[in-house]
Amino acid sequence: MLLHLAWRLNSDSFDVALAANRLAAHGASLWWLGASGPAHEPGDYLCEADDAAEGRLAAFGVAAERWRGALPDDAVALAHPRVALFVGTPSLPPFAWYYAIALARLGFDFELIDAAAIAAGGLQRFDLLVLPGDFPMWGLDRADGVAGADAAVREFLAGHGAAIGSGGGAFYLSAGRPGWTNAALVRPVYTHETLHTGVGIVSVVLGPDSLGFGCPPTLDMPYYHGPIFSELDRAVSAAGQFDRLVMPGHLFVANPLDDGLFRREMYGHCAILRAETRRGRAILFSAHPEMGDLVRKYIAFDTYVPRYLPIAGAAAMTEMLRHYRPLDPPAWRLILNAIHSLMLRYEPPRAMPAAQVPAQPPVPKTRLAPALDRALRQTRLDGDAALEPLAAAVRDELRARTGGVGERVAAVEGAFAALDPPAPGIRYLWAGCEQAALAAVAAASMGERPLAERLAEFEAALCLAEAWCRLAEAERHFRRHQ
Repeated sequence: MLLHLAWRLNSDSFDVALAANRLAAHGASLWWLGASGPAHEPGDYLCEADDAAEGRLAAFGVAAERWRGALPDDAVALAHPRVALFVGTPSLPPFAWYYAIALARLGFDFELIDAAAIAAGGLQRFDLLVLPGDFPMWGLDRADGVAGADAAVREFLAGHGAAIGSGGGAFYLSAGRPGWTNAALVRPVYTHETLHTGVGIVSVVLGPDSLGFGCPPTLDMPYYHGPIFSELDRAVSAAGQFDRLVMPGHLFVANPLDDGLFRREMYGHCAILRAETRRGRAILFSAHPEMGDLVRKYIAFDTYVPRYLPIAGAAAMTEMLRHYRPLDPPAWRLILNAIHSLMLRYEPPRAMPAAQVPAQPPVPKTRLAPALDRALRQTRLDGDAALEPLAAAVRDELRARTGGVGERVAAVEGAFAALDPPAPGIRYLWAGCEQAALAAVAAASMGERPLAERLAEFEAALCLAEAWCRLAEAERHFRRHQ
């Protein structure tokens, strides 16, 4: 039996992708629909399931309908990817954790990998490498003092692997500087002095590519000095172009993008690049869809709110801030579609082999929820007096969510502990993510960093926990029904 998971019937919730990807992770055959039909839209899923699957999906809150008829011609089988997320030398802002939040919310489990592990052959176990914005763009060997990591990435891409990169990761996947992979044989306008552009929220026009499934013609997303491509090789294609500057920003990097420079240097140039060459398959994001509403919220807090507070008043600005959706930003559909388009298969995928069970990680002495709550309580709201009520409202909303996520983490960890083996790989993933989130909270609590940056770091840690909880809840729900 085939079940149709339609985005339209589920209010375009990312729970559709979460459920589909967890079913695929446990061996269910999954197809991606690439064209419109009488009952479906591009980006919908068909999932091979038994009679009980519809009820399991409904219990999880996802509507599914039985597919009447044969498998349509536009249905392409998807392979569930084994994903490696690069995390290198810790830096602020922790761009890798925005991808961690997005991947977990979309239903992809992943492992964290660094340059030393890559040099030791760690990529052999993966299908997809995700390179975040703070990726060491001049090369792994030089940045981390290892030998062979850059060669291992090149070998991975030239073989079975694929990659997604944003910002610095997109530079590394392009051509024009020693140490870059040349997976996309195209040279950015600025190859070395990349601060010529700046920081802000940009609008991107999507092209006729599967990356745009389920998206409006344009999407907004944060931008941090990403590559600008003007001359494209025949082996690459533009999946999106810069359209306009929505607002400049100086969150984390005090270099706001200038509207005049945007019009002269960026408008109409390639912002999303797809490469399909003998050197590899990759999708390059100049901007940062993974940062989504989370970073957009605090760029707005830093620039938009002070400007329009005297016009609209505190109540309207507080309501505006409350309605950002850091776990459901529209730009994440680009990440989902990018992964699917790199994992297309033309035969139904076989069941994934059983994953190796790693050693049980120690439970940290300090857990994230109480550490985050303590940091939020101790956060000073000094600065612009007019902004203090808004900052207090943001802080109180984060504290309320923190209490709830602590209970969810405890419930899922208790359920995983009762399994045999004691926990699936997702539990071990949380061990690494929680340690990183604790470090980010501690760093944000120290020093004299701007209030918007501290709140952004705190909410990033909270969103990481919330996204993992939802992933773990889905894993628990679908695993127990196998």
